Amino acid sequence: MKRFLSFLLGLFLLVLIGTFLFLYVDYSSFTAYQQQLQSYSWFEPTLYSMAAAGLLLALILIVYAFTPSHKKRGLYLSYNDGNIYMNKRSIEKVVLHTLNKYDAVRQPIVTIRMYQKKHKSYIDIATEFFVLPTGNIQTLLERIKEDIKIQTEHFSEIPVREVNIKVLDQKELKKRVI
Repeated sequence: MKRFLSFLLGLFLLVLIGTFLFLYVDYSSFTAYQQQLQSYSWFEPTLYSMAAAGLLLALILIVYAFTPSHKKRGLYLSYNDGNIYMNKRSIEKVVLHTLNKYDAVRQPIVTIRMYQKKHKSYIDIATEFFVLPTGNIQTLLERIKEDIKIQTEHFSEIPVREVNIKVLDQKELKKRVI
């Protein structure tokens, strides 16, 4: 939808500027067409209204360019003695640090989703990594999942709702494990 609206805006501005340029150019073969266009009773009011719409649109875009984005990259936590801003990157680093404790884990990728609710905020964590062949992989994954949850909750003091672990298969990805 955003692309479609941008296309319509560009098309509108292209027609408006093209029309103004056509009327402004002083070329002898265009003179008859310019006079014919200006002879129509609907042309001048339409031209002025399009110019006003173009100016209004340009002013709105200029004002919009200087407004803050209000895009939150983390969570704001309120306590009795003040507020704390919890960044997504800091939680990713905690999860990566936790995964680095395990020798069997290779090339981890961490994705964090933080949810700000009125009464209760929470975090969802998704990790992807390669696992070297060890004894019992299922037990290792359960231990990693629990360790990530404990370390993240201890660091951020925000409950972790869900920890998803996806073990990547080297043969499917055809990626070299370092």
